[in-house]
Amino acid sequence: MAKENKPIDWAGIEKDYRAGALSVRDIARWYGVSHTAINKKAKSDGWVRVAQPKHINRSEPVERVAKTLEPTADLSEKGKALASRMMDELDAVTSLHGELEDMICAEESDSRRRQALLKSISLGERAKTLKDISATLKTFNEAAAPAGKKAARKDAAAAAAAGGGKFAQRPGPPKLVVDNK
Repeated sequence: MAKENKPIDWAGIEKDYRAGALSVRDIARWYGVSHTAINKKAKSDGWVRVAQPKHINRSEPVERVAKTLEPTADLSEKGKALASRMMDELDAVTSLHGELEDMICAEESDSRRRQALLKSISLGERAKTLKDISATLKTFNEAAAPAGKKAARKDAAAAAAAGGGKFAQRPGPPKLVVDNK
């Protein structure tokens, strides 16, 4: 049985393509079209993608932002900084929930897309996001925690042995000297 042809929402595809927020493959998956068809249409109609700049919260001190962007910074510290920024974004979405909902309903004509956008800012999704960020922060904090008592004792013993003295390790197994005379 032949597949039924559905009309393609080229206006919506063009809008998403020009916004540059999604990859062409993601747009194709969303609208049920091949990415090559979108690329051909964009080339023939002269669509231009706009690169989205990375958002940096200007209320944060410049030193903190610079520290999080350093490649040599500790991984757990980078993760904590990223989780902190994500919490700030979640706070913004929560505080502006009504306005975002009104904008989505006013601007989005595709009902399937409108429902998906409304679901993404719903209370359940925001609560799930908060739970995930909290679990991530807990993991980072546990990873950065100091070693326990056993590990600290082991490290102290290794340091004492390395320093020499009567606790220093001998180079090789002990030799037995037997004198049977």
